[in-house]
Amino acid sequence: MQKYLIASMSIALLGLGACSNENVPKTEAEAVAAFEMAQVNLDQFRTCPEADILQDISSYSNEMPDPTLEQTAWFDANAKRAGVITTASGLQYSLNKSGKAKSNPPTATQTVRVNYHGQFLNGDKFDSSYDRGQDIEFPLNGVIAGWTEGVGMMRPCDAWTFYIPSDLAYGDGGRGSIPPKTPLVFHVQLLGISD
Repeated sequence: MQKYLIASMSIALLGLGACSNENVPKTEAEAVAAFEMAQVNLDQFRTCPEADILQDISSYSNEMPDPTLEQTAWFDANAKRAGVITTASGLQYSLNKSGKAKSNPPTATQTVRVNYHGQFLNGDKFDSSYDRGQDIEFPLNGVIAGWTEGVGMMRPCDAWTFYIPSDLAYGDGGRGSIPPKTPLVFHVQLLGISD
């Protein structure tokens, strides 16, 4: 696909070169170089610089409603907290750190790279890339629905907290140490997007 795009861009840029003398590549090699430079510039918008990567979860808010509340009551109480946004699906999120506003969010078919910390409503951790010191990369459409929706709204460097109802998480089946019908909380920073 990339070779096809480079060839197409090369032909288009060479064609434009015949119409004007203004900074348009004159050879296929110049066109390929211009395309590759444009790709590098695009990648800069799709990657979080090292200096902006959160190293732990201390920047995330951990204030939440009483974890002993029934799931519907918990999400109703959480929705009333300042800064919590509820989507049409029932996913809730809050913004902890703004990222690159000029970047586009990922599409469901793209691959994303994130750091995350997963916990239950009572604050008990069940998984954390922060603790491992290793971010993860995955196709956005290959994870739970709450992640696909939530991360799909983020821009590189954004750090959000997702409050995910059980039907947008692992549902009736649960998974590993996560019991069935369990709502989850994730602190997530989007580090990069790739095709």
